[in-house]
Amino acid sequence: MMLSKYRYLDGMEPLLSRLKTAGFELHAMSNYPAWFRLIEEKLRPSDYLHWTFVSCEGPMKGLRKPSAQAFEVCVKTLDLPPDKLIFVDDRKVNVEAACTVGLDGILFQGAGALEAELMRRGLSF
Repeated sequence: MMLSKYRYLDGMEPLLSRLKTAGFELHAMSNYPAWFRLIEEKLRPSDYLHWTFVSCEGPMKGLRKPSAQAFEVCVKTLDLPPDKLIFVDDRKVNVEAACTVGLDGILFQGAGALEAELMRRGLSF
């Protein structure tokens, strides 16, 4: 039953596809425990992004947003300056925490608004 409730938010799958096609490297940063695998089974987000930063495994194991340490692990793992990374989340506290570590943060308010914010930052896709 839980699996049937997962779906892409309106406009997100085409946006993810366009970003991937344009060559952007996309990573998930999730506090979901092991049931992120159910999301993968149903929606296959790995067609567009990597499940790199999940609180139950990998480099972020045991860490959760909005911990600054979670974002620091992200920066270290990707080996990029924090200001070259864009973090998108639907929780303001997580976006604010990412910004304190130097990431560019966007509060998710829908696919259209996200696309506009990315374009405002000069991304072409």
